[in-house]
Amino acid sequence: MEPIGARPAGLKGNIVDYLFETSLQRGGDYLISPDRTWTFAQIADRVGRIGNYLKSIGLQPGQRVLFSVVDGVDFASLFLATMKIGAIAIPINTYLKPQDYAYYIRDSECMAVVVDHSLAPMIVQLRATFPAVKHVIATGRRVANLPFLDEDSDRQDEQCESHATNPDDMAFWLYSSGSTGNPKGVVHTGNHIYWATELFGSRTMKITERDVILCPPKMYFAFGLGCQIYFPLRRGAQNIVNPDPISPDAVWKQWLDHEPTVIIGVPTLFAALLRIAEEKIGAERVRHASRRLRYCVSGGEVLPAALMQRWKAFANVQILDGVGTTEMTHMFMLNDLERPVPGSCGCLVKGYRAELVDDQNQPVPQGEIGNLRAFGPTAALSYWNKPEKTKEVMGGGGVLTGDKMYQDADGNFFLVGRSDDMLRVGGIWVSPAEVESVIAQHDAVLECAVVGIPDAEDMIKPKAFVVLRNGGDKDQIAEQLRSHVRERLAHIKCPRWFEFIDELPKTSTGKIQRFRLRQQGAAQRA
Repeated sequence: MEPIGARPAGLKGNIVDYLFETSLQRGGDYLISPDRTWTFAQIADRVGRIGNYLKSIGLQPGQRVLFSVVDGVDFASLFLATMKIGAIAIPINTYLKPQDYAYYIRDSECMAVVVDHSLAPMIVQLRATFPAVKHVIATGRRVANLPFLDEDSDRQDEQCESHATNPDDMAFWLYSSGSTGNPKGVVHTGNHIYWATELFGSRTMKITERDVILCPPKMYFAFGLGCQIYFPLRRGAQNIVNPDPISPDAVWKQWLDHEPTVIIGVPTLFAALLRIAEEKIGAERVRHASRRLRYCVSGGEVLPAALMQRWKAFANVQILDGVGTTEMTHMFMLNDLERPVPGSCGCLVKGYRAELVDDQNQPVPQGEIGNLRAFGPTAALSYWNKPEKTKEVMGGGGVLTGDKMYQDADGNFFLVGRSDDMLRVGGIWVSPAEVESVIAQHDAVLECAVVGIPDAEDMIKPKAFVVLRNGGDKDQIAEQLRSHVRERLAHIKCPRWFEFIDELPKTSTGKIQRFRLRQQGAAQRA
């Protein structure tokens, strides 16, 4: 199977039929939620009922269904049922402000909005601002004057015919971050799910029916969508679900109770888990609960080499760092389990290729920093209704990811930062990721982030925001960190300032919100 080069055959038919094909034959449990466990057959029946319900209220192939519901059976069933009838599934973050929901609903031109009962009053208040929406439906609990998904879908037959969809037609959208402007609807097809599952879920992660997956990143996040829904569904694996916000204590409870075989997370979550493990649980109990664990996968941010090594030493568990983007559907780089390279994102997943180019779109020599352009059969079609941005990011073929990287002679890629995070200090490029990795090696540090802040002469200098593992004399620790960095890096890369904070600002998916730190730092210098 080789999708690079000649056009691959790929998916045949509706993506939902492909996902259920093997798991329904094998049987067994799929979703393990706090209140009950759902089998593959039960999920398939629910998908059929919801698909028939959506058709009964007039949803047509190609129309959009936007939904914002917590992780669990409703999310999985809505996502699959919408695509099964040929409509477009648009999962949305459940932690947004009213103006954000209004933007997504208007931008997507959706015909139906399905929301968790806790969000329903907000959506009802906003409804006058998007008259094109024909249906607002509640999940979880009944809401006055709104259809209730459980009740109305239960009246439907569980057998729902799959729409004869072209695998290269739109199947779902994922909205990208709005950190550099309004969020963008990233348009994906059934074929993108197929190839992400075949190349990464099956061939790289080697997920099987014997796996029990614990993936705290939420289902509306590209990382969580693959690892919680379409990878385990196709491969017949179990998925441990948490409908509540991500909490390290809750993750540890699931880990200790279920003893998973694969754990998915982001670096900030792994740092918090290690802190709790060291302070409260202990290595012996952690190792016992990890006896079935094959590996962990980290994405979303650079995994500091020090954190990777501390985890391995403490729990005898390997965390494999990798890279994926919303525009590429899922991960397309990952460290090799047998030969992980600390500090790197690993090598390209077989079936993908990439190039590093300068700002003039010319290839850079090996070892030099360039802008990453990724190619593969999961690359998005476009940004919805944003032709200029589509041309900028996808106009050269593949996807210009916005990541700055370099590659070593063995093919390993090293992420040095986002294009808008890199610092130009004293005429040289400074990678925040490089400085953060060194700071994180210090025993006093739990996690940190480095951003550029203007000094009194408006010259950009690095500033480190640091979360300490324990307390201590902050002036003394700042001097220790300054010496620690200068012993390992050029002095110009050492942060001018160290600020200690209780926690780093993060998105709901666990990514550090560096723009907030830049704003905070700039305000303090004013």
